[in-house]
Amino acid sequence: MDKPLGPAHIKAALFDFDGTLADTERFGIELDEEAYAYYGITPTEAEKASLSGTDGLESIPALFHAHGLGVSAEEFFAHRRPSDVIYQELPIKASPGAREVMRRLRAAGARIAVVSTTRHALVETVLGRIGLADLVDVVIGGDDVEHHKPNPEPYARALEKLATTPAEAVAFEDSPSGVASAQAAGVYTFGFTGSCVPQELPAADERFHSFEELAK
Repeated sequence: MDKPLGPAHIKAALFDFDGTLADTERFGIELDEEAYAYYGITPTEAEKASLSGTDGLESIPALFHAHGLGVSAEEFFAHRRPSDVIYQELPIKASPGAREVMRRLRAAGARIAVVSTTRHALVETVLGRIGLADLVDVVIGGDDVEHHKPNPEPYARALEKLATTPAEAVAFEDSPSGVASAQAAGVYTFGFTGSCVPQELPAADERFHSFEELAK
């Protein structure tokens, strides 16, 4: 089946945050490694990346199962520093070119949403810290929805808030679960492969390595 064409006129641009708009995932992996050390395992790079873009409820037990351990997400996070420190304190920067892409989309009449598994308040905080808050109309955080990515609910909620149809929107994602979530909501999806934890995104409608490419 041929992939769908993107909208002729973009009315809504929906951005994942972690690993897409900002390089947070390397910090998250550092926190994860503290918990891995507690349990005495050394996951592969691919296994570490498998947690990216997820809430961990399924991906964490799967990772530990591969190492012969039964560890729930709740148990894992009990031995890991809270992610809040990433968004509130660590030296995060916006992905190169991301602000320019967002600015150009707004100038062309699009509204902007950030769709994340991270808590709403933390996303709001970090957008302000990295200088993108003024470009964002709507934030959908993990605590704003019942079902997380790859379920379509986060993107469907963003479209509802923006009063926009899927056919008028595009999404930018760096993980398979994020791509699946956006596409399940009917949104044409660009897969970002320039994350510090790059992942294969064969299902994305288009792929790009840097926002600077799109800003030209």
